[in-house]
Amino acid sequence: MDEEGVEEYRTFRPFTRDSLFNIERRIAEEQAAKEAHKLKEAGDSDDSEDEIEEPSHHEPDPKPNPKLEAGRKLPPSMEEGSSRFVGRPIEDLDEYYHNQKTFCVIGRDKTIYRFNATNALFVLSPFNPIRRVALYILVHPLFSVVVMLTIIVNCVFMTMTEGPEEYVEQIFTGIYTFEATTKILARGIILTPFTYLRDPWNWLDFFVISIAYLTMWIKVLGNLSALRTFRVLRALKTVAVIPGLKTIVGALLEAVRRLRDVMILTVFVLSIFALVGMQLYSGGLKQKCVMNWTLELGTNVTDEEWLAFVNDSDHWWKVGDDYIVCGNGSGAGGCKENYTCLPDLGENPNFGFTSFDNFGWALLCAFRLMTQDAWESLYKLVLRAEGSAHAMYFVLVILLGSFYLVNLILAIVAMSYDEQQKQDAADAADEAAERMEEEERREILSQMTKSPSDASFKSDQYNSDKAEDKERVSLTSDQSGGSHLHPNSKKRGSISLPGSPFAYRRSSKGSQFSWKKKPSGRATDRQPLVYQTLESLPLPFADDSAAVTPSSEDLCNFPFHKNAPNGRRYSFASQTRRHWPDARPPSRRSSFASNVSRNSRTSRYSVHSPLDPLKKESKMDTLFNFTRKGSQRVPDVVVDKPRLDRDNDSVSSLGSECVGEKQKMSPTNTFLCPSPTAANVDIKDVMVLKDLIDHASGHRRSFMSVVSVQPEAVRDKLMNYLCLWNCSPNFKKLQYFVSLFIMDAFVDLFITLCIVVNTGFMALDHWDMNEELKRVSEFANLLFTGIFAAEAFLKILALSPINYFKDNWNVFDSFIVLLSLMELMLEALPGLSVLRAFRLLRVFKLAKSWPTLNMLIAIVGRTMGALGNLTIVLGIVVFIFAVMGQQLFRDSYQRYLDESDIGGGMPRWNFDDFLHSFMIIFRVLCGEWIESMWGCMRVAGYSCVPFFLLTMVIGNLVVLNLFLALLLSSFGAESLQRSEADDEPNKLAEAVDRFKRFGAWVKVKIIVCLKVKLRRKTKRPVIALSPSSSRPELNGKEALTDGQTVVGNGKAYELHQTQDTESLSPNKTDAEKGLDLPDGEKVGETTALLPRRSSEGSMNKDSKSMLGSEASSSASSLSECEKDIKVEADGEPEINEVDIVYVKEPDDCLCKVCTRKFKCLTTIGESKTGQLWWKFRCFMFRVTEHKYFETFIITMILASSSALALEDEYLDERPILKAILEYLDKCFTAIFILEMLIKWIAFGFKTYFTDAWCWLDFIIVSLSIVLLAAESFDLGDLGAIKALRTLRALRPLRAVSRWEGMRVVVNALIKAIPSIFNVLLVCLVFWLIFGIMGVQLFAGKFHKCVDENNETLHVNIVDHRNQCESQNYTWTNSKINFDNVINAYLALFQVATYKGWIDIMNDAIDSRQPNQQPLYEDNRYMYLYFVLFIIFGSFFTLNLFIGVIIDNFNQQKKKQGGSLEMFMTDDQKKYYMAMKRMQSKSPQKSIPKPKLWIAGIIFDVTTNQMFDIGIMVVILLNMITMMIEHEGMIPEIEEALKYINIVFIAIFTLECVLKIIGLRQFYFKIPWNVFDFVVVILSILALSLAGFFENFFVSPTLLRVIRVFRVGRVLRLVKSAKGIRTLLFSLAVSLPALFNIGLLLALVMFIYAIMGMNFFMTAEEEYGLDDAFNFKTFFRSFILLFQMCTSAGWDGVLNGLIARCKPNESCAEYTIATMYLVTYLVISFLVVVNMYIAVILENFSQATEDVQQGLTPDDFDMYYEKWEKYDPDATQYIPLDMLSDFVDFLEEPLQLQKPNHFMLVKLDIPICEGDMCFCRDILDALTKNFLGTTETPDIPQQTEAETEYVVVSSTLKRQKEHYAAKIIQKAYRTFRRKKHGSEDEFEENDNDEDCVDNGDAETVVVETTSSHASDTTEQQKTVELHADSDIVA
Repeated sequence: MDEEGVEEYRTFRPFTRDSLFNIERRIAEEQAAKEAHKLKEAGDSDDSEDEIEEPSHHEPDPKPNPKLEAGRKLPPSMEEGSSRFVGRPIEDLDEYYHNQKTFCVIGRDKTIYRFNATNALFVLSPFNPIRRVALYILVHPLFSVVVMLTIIVNCVFMTMTEGPEEYVEQIFTGIYTFEATTKILARGIILTPFTYLRDPWNWLDFFVISIAYLTMWIKVLGNLSALRTFRVLRALKTVAVIPGLKTIVGALLEAVRRLRDVMILTVFVLSIFALVGMQLYSGGLKQKCVMNWTLELGTNVTDEEWLAFVNDSDHWWKVGDDYIVCGNGSGAGGCKENYTCLPDLGENPNFGFTSFDNFGWALLCAFRLMTQDAWESLYKLVLRAEGSAHAMYFVLVILLGSFYLVNLILAIVAMSYDEQQKQDAADAADEAAERMEEEERREILSQMTKSPSDASFKSDQYNSDKAEDKERVSLTSDQSGGSHLHPNSKKRGSISLPGSPFAYRRSSKGSQFSWKKKPSGRATDRQPLVYQTLESLPLPFADDSAAVTPSSEDLCNFPFHKNAPNGRRYSFASQTRRHWPDARPPSRRSSFASNVSRNSRTSRYSVHSPLDPLKKESKMDTLFNFTRKGSQRVPDVVVDKPRLDRDNDSVSSLGSECVGEKQKMSPTNTFLCPSPTAANVDIKDVMVLKDLIDHASGHRRSFMSVVSVQPEAVRDKLMNYLCLWNCSPNFKKLQYFVSLFIMDAFVDLFITLCIVVNTGFMALDHWDMNEELKRVSEFANLLFTGIFAAEAFLKILALSPINYFKDNWNVFDSFIVLLSLMELMLEALPGLSVLRAFRLLRVFKLAKSWPTLNMLIAIVGRTMGALGNLTIVLGIVVFIFAVMGQQLFRDSYQRYLDESDIGGGMPRWNFDDFLHSFMIIFRVLCGEWIESMWGCMRVAGYSCVPFFLLTMVIGNLVVLNLFLALLLSSFGAESLQRSEADDEPNKLAEAVDRFKRFGAWVKVKIIVCLKVKLRRKTKRPVIALSPSSSRPELNGKEALTDGQTVVGNGKAYELHQTQDTESLSPNKTDAEKGLDLPDGEKVGETTALLPRRSSEGSMNKDSKSMLGSEASSSASSLSECEKDIKVEADGEPEINEVDIVYVKEPDDCLCKVCTRKFKCLTTIGESKTGQLWWKFRCFMFRVTEHKYFETFIITMILASSSALALEDEYLDERPILKAILEYLDKCFTAIFILEMLIKWIAFGFKTYFTDAWCWLDFIIVSLSIVLLAAESFDLGDLGAIKALRTLRALRPLRAVSRWEGMRVVVNALIKAIPSIFNVLLVCLVFWLIFGIMGVQLFAGKFHKCVDENNETLHVNIVDHRNQCESQNYTWTNSKINFDNVINAYLALFQVATYKGWIDIMNDAIDSRQPNQQPLYEDNRYMYLYFVLFIIFGSFFTLNLFIGVIIDNFNQQKKKQGGSLEMFMTDDQKKYYMAMKRMQSKSPQKSIPKPKLWIAGIIFDVTTNQMFDIGIMVVILLNMITMMIEHEGMIPEIEEALKYINIVFIAIFTLECVLKIIGLRQFYFKIPWNVFDFVVVILSILALSLAGFFENFFVSPTLLRVIRVFRVGRVLRLVKSAKGIRTLLFSLAVSLPALFNIGLLLALVMFIYAIMGMNFFMTAEEEYGLDDAFNFKTFFRSFILLFQMCTSAGWDGVLNGLIARCKPNESCAEYTIATMYLVTYLVISFLVVVNMYIAVILENFSQATEDVQQGLTPDDFDMYYEKWEKYDPDATQYIPLDMLSDFVDFLEEPLQLQKPNHFMLVKLDIPICEGDMCFCRDILDALTKNFLGTTETPDIPQQTEAETEYVVVSSTLKRQKEHYAAKIIQKAYRTFRRKKHGSEDEFEENDNDEDCVDNGDAETVVVETTSSHASDTTEQQKTVELHADSDIVA
């Protein structure tokens, strides 16, 4: 026993046969115990029900220790001594596995490997030498490195276009086989845990190896080589090697797991849209324009001839490669002259792949719309074929499908990433804390082992020396959560107890290594070996059940008495634990420190609570002399210092137990609770002390540093001379003067200006630059290089190298200077112009003085690590898909080269080699998959669809959204609002400030001069002021009289009159008091008063400076402050913000200054005219306040906006309409002028012009006036005036201020404008770098030679420009090019939005040198430039927009969030939210059951849930039959579907009739029922009038599709559908906000549509514009703008608008079109649409939180639904005797299953008069029970007035009454029995009622009989209570 104990004590024990025997013994024991337990349970099963009521206290199942999982590194505490056991089997480290056959092996890199101890392959035992060798190889780090390298090399070979040689494959297969064999030998195959095939990665390996051998041996299986592609997935194994990748892959896998619900919802929604599309557009896209046959065949033709003519594709209208789709409906696309539109010709567009002809294609179209890929072409096709009214279908799919579902995916990915990151951060923190703790433990123990007395002396000294070091070092248990033994540490260190040398109980629950995660992040004790020096201490042993670790103060501060009780029963904890009010039950893992520190992390010496009256001084206290009666220590006062302890621990003397109270009262004030153990201390002393401590805190020595101080003389000297340049004094002087100059703020300003100018010069580079400019540019470059080099040199001189290179910016500067100098030196060498690109990095130097850029660069920097990891993951994903695509489809693509097959040459986007495969996959990541998929489907068939969809979903929707998630996670609000205090003072701001100060000084001087001159002219008489007139002017406003209080900017000022009012000289002023007040506090409550202050100076000036100042008073929170604190009030005057408050009467006409200066004005005001004017103004004021005034104005605004929409291209053809519109325009202008005048009169100018919305009105009205004037002078046709006319489009903006919902959104947007603008600027700076690079790379290279058909000629025909022009071809430039920086910006914007980027890339890839004809893919590595730009310029910078908007959104929310919630605990918040939800609902009256019995039966059937589910199933079946329909069905199927349809109609009609009979008139009160009714009527009509409905716009079958949404009702019955319910719930919550944003989007589109009509009415119908999509009418402009709000097709529209512009010439249309489209895209696509994302992310996370934490509105709905069954009349009460049934009838989570009597008693539900229970009370009790909250904040109850609510008792009280009554009855019976003897027993039982007519019992009976009914019913349901039973609730 003893030996085993000693042996078992060691951490690492070799795994021997004994170990295996012990494990088997433990397993047998456990099995036996289980059997015994089962038998016992069987015996106990017929016990009474009482026991069922008692909650069972079984222990939770043990879980494996996460820190000791296989694959994790050893925890730091166990690393010691592990090196001896590397590669050898040891017993399992995790207590969890102590009764499972496992063992561990530790690798060289300290990784834990876990193996099964059973025989591998049935023969190899753990002790077999072969298995031991395999184990050793497997755990060796080199093994995994070799495998990894093999995989990487294999991946490289896979990318080769020509497959590698046969033997190469065999080598790889050999290595993989060796790896698998080693693993199988070491682990075993599959039967037990931790074997080879239990790891999913190994499945992959095994699969790959098997395939390799199959293809090698069985040559017939050659086609299986496609499956070998899966080897690529091994690339993912690299993930395990790079640490940061785990987070990202973890987040990815988590996201994919969570996406299940979203995927189900997406498929469901998409199939509905697909069905609708199929019903509407099936066969519609085959309509084509056919040439009029009469022109060729004449009028007399046979059917055959006609059919042949019509089906000949040569007779169809073709533009480019595509046949034009047309339609005959209104608004559809027409045909050109001599062409007619005919249906059903040829195949569908895009090689027949785009159509709605059957469910599959329709679903693909819906998915394409959802991912917004080339959706504009589908939109145009459908609208051309069916008419523009069908845009509604697309609006719905884009808003619901695209904006909502895609962003939900984003929300889920973001949440997964966030959680994963938090998890990782927590793990890392744990590990770091543990490591530090371990180091400290070792250090301390080494100290102790050296010399215990010495150590104790040192620490004692350290502890007593409180004046110098106010922080304490303690060796506390590690349960206080990880520690650092530094004076300024936040947590406390730990030293552990020795384990008992006598016994070590292995089987006890908590082993030494079971760190289970606890909520507070504590870890249990570890037990080191016993140190001899510690054996003399009176310490308890660690396996003592109540043992505990003393903290270092205790170790250091008590004298080590020899006579201390040294028995192991002696326990610290038992002594100390009872002192603490919330002591936990004793546990073996408990510790001294954890008990103490749980109450206060800042505890000191005293464990003694003076507030505990029952407590005597314990032996322990006297023994260790803890109380400080005799000790001469400094009074123990420590003031908290938030600067050092960020976690707000107020450090205080801990003699008292009022820590908790104190912290409640004031977290920072240490003096509210007097400490009995500390001496009384004067506040002033403490303040001084605090200052001293704060001052000294920089130079504190740590406890450890005292021990080791070693001089390092030589190194110091070298450092001084070489790096610090501490040389001669003269040199020092020089350094001083240089630093004075170079560190000056003006020099910084100069350098910044140089950077800006230098950037400007670099941006000047363009194609065809003239020589003069080139020379200037080169000279500027030399100059700036010189300036920057000089700056760097001087700074190094001034600061010395070591200080200079400490600053990252300086390192960056010197790097760029070095590169510039290198470039100058190596100018002659070719190919070094790339170095010029590095000069662009100078732009980033601006970040020093531009906070936003700095912040964004910081964000980029912070995300760089993660971004790098993500880019690697992105690379791996792209690589895997690229290689798979190449292996799967490469051979199919060769068909393009075969002329006899498809021909036409290999497309640019192909899988022919790795580069092209990579680019295709990259393009899919950017969201463009459909076109590449068509190219693939033409040669490889339908196998392409799953490949591309998978790539799209994983690559684009998941991995790419991680980019965004990553940005959002690093965009905390704190990053945007970092206080400037953290940064070093901004030099630029200082320079600007100097200029300001200089300006102010000049101004003051001038004013003083003027005043002096004026003074000489006039001498002012002294006036005696009356009290009323002595009020000084404050900030231009009349001041207040004496005693009044001014509150402004959170400060209160009290004004008093001075004593000598009569003789107030201009030099004296009233004294005011300024005091900072916390927000919302009343002035009367201020505690400290400030003395008056009189000062010299002019009265106005002084009072201003005092009132408007930021008074520097400290808001003193010391309540016992006796002395006044003097405060100097000085500073700049503050600007008074004016909030418009509409009062009952208008403001004064004239400002106070006017009336004071010009006395005559007051007399006019008091005259009769003045009074009439005032009355008139009051009347006007009432007019504007009238509710109909606003309504009228809104109507006028809407009407005038509508009038603008009518002014389209066809207006000149309708002269009457034109005349009416002109007349109306004048009327509207007049009305708006009148409105403005009325408001001026009513509000006065000041009020009117201080409102931004009024300014908007004013500007728009002024524009109208200017236009009217221009027309009257016949200047209407001037260009400037025309431009002004366009601005009338802004009129609808006026509606915004009058529409609440929209105003909220706009206000939020306006607040976000500064940050959006900043991000825009940063984007421009980022892009400028790429733009200048693009100019360097591509300037002049996009020119090409084209023939008359605009086809580019081959290089063999034309090689360069001269040749082209000599052969009379056209040498032209691409419209979008990189010839200068402006053009480069436009090109980059197209690339960043992925619109038109393919053409730009093609131009770049084909480019050669300037003036040379481009050659196909000559420059293919330029793809790299675009890939980099897309990653940084698009994925990153465009997502910054979303980041900023979401961040702003959250800030707004924080500001608006109620202050109530700030003061609640989490539990209270949950309860509060639940209450808020509860109050919004109340029980509804249920529909009464009909009297007629048949109707009653029907009522029961139709209201049953099963009936609903049945109907739902029928609806889904109906959907499925609709899916079977397709274009061109055979007649048999058509007939069958027709009959099936009739059956469905019959079923739905029957349902409708039954419901009407059962529910009677109530049927029509439910909206769904009305909808069903309409659908049934329409379906019957459609059957009977088949022909009539042919022309009907919406077919009734279509309406049936909408019924599918009824699924929502059934989802509530499906328990597992909680995730989908959450999604739908978050949609429902988001709808109002989304509606407002939608309105704003519509408003923006409206304004731009009108502007577009004005600007581009006459644009050519080319590129993206045609007869159905153009700016000719308002509606067409609108549908075109809707298409572009997702940025779709804007490149085509731009090309159409600038079609008239000749290349290389400037043209106004180009500028207008670019500005118009870019501004529209930024506003709609980047800002408004991103607000959708913000709202959805926010609401989704809110909804998920609700579901995870508390009760959802759904649960409350369910409660009220069930309530209706018990309370059909909606009285809100149910009888008490029904309560038990009711709570049992509810559903989870509120349900309380029977028997629930004691639960109801415990819940203490109030009982009202008549033994009724109130609906809300029950719900409230159940909610509290579910949330587990007891303390709840006061929620204002909104009980309705009509329900009389009188509580008479409660379930708990009632139970107590019953119990008391029974005791009294029992006592009475016993008494009777004694008195009368047993002969009366029969009689007594007979007269049960009479027996209690006597004495004591009387009162009780009255009470019990009052609840007679409930009593009897309850007693039937529950346990009979005996008087001697001890169950009281």
